[in-house]
Amino acid sequence: MNLSLVIITLNEEDSIERCIGSVPFADEIIVVDSGSTDSTAALAEKCGAKVLFHEFQDFSTQKQWAIEQASSRWVLSLDADEYLNDELADEISSILKIETPHTGFSLPFRIQYMGRLMRFGPWSGERHVRLFRNGHAVFPNSGVHEGLKMSEGTAGNLRKGHVIHRSYSSLRNQMDKMLQYSSLWAEAELVKGRRSGPFQIIFRPAWRLLSAYLFRGGFIEGIPGLVSSIVSAYYVFLKWTILYELRCDQ
Repeated sequence: MNLSLVIITLNEEDSIERCIGSVPFADEIIVVDSGSTDSTAALAEKCGAKVLFHEFQDFSTQKQWAIEQASSRWVLSLDADEYLNDELADEISSILKIETPHTGFSLPFRIQYMGRLMRFGPWSGERHVRLFRNGHAVFPNSGVHEGLKMSEGTAGNLRKGHVIHRSYSSLRNQMDKMLQYSSLWAEAELVKGRRSGPFQIIFRPAWRLLSAYLFRGGFIEGIPGLVSSIVSAYYVFLKWTILYELRCDQ
């Protein structure tokens, strides 16, 4: 087999079919579920996926366990709320048919936000390694904001098309996720001995807003660009404030 598509899920019935359907050339589809109470598992099986259960500890551990279940030569790791557009799907399909010196590839990402496929703003230029030769990449234990790292060889860049990421169903959903992720980040940084103070709480969010809206062109995206820039800065504020609070409670 040439390609395994690997996805971790928890209550993703609204997006799992779209994610799987965007990679029709996958020889193997592995969905690792951590206890969905909706129809995620049934829909994934309907799409031809092998659904496995694994108790959730953290994102890095879950994704690492998931890719270890793949048996194809190449592995594509996607989140359930992500999918390939046609242009990127064609490029990946072509890559799988040729010999390449790279053992992995980073893919360009575009965020679907408030009904707009964002090109500019806080997520402009986003790309991540998601396609790799089986056994040549790992998800290091990072708790939150997990990312693949090449363990062998080098990663090239795919430039045609993009992964579309529908990360938030609503502004409220985004706020809930930010509170969860900022708390996880602060707890991990506390263990590392990292400190927070007035500089981090005031100036880091201010720089994030300035960078996202002006330097990264968020103003070009209209209201979604403005909102995403402000909310992105608020996320930075949450991270450093929660870290400060945790250290004060020690």
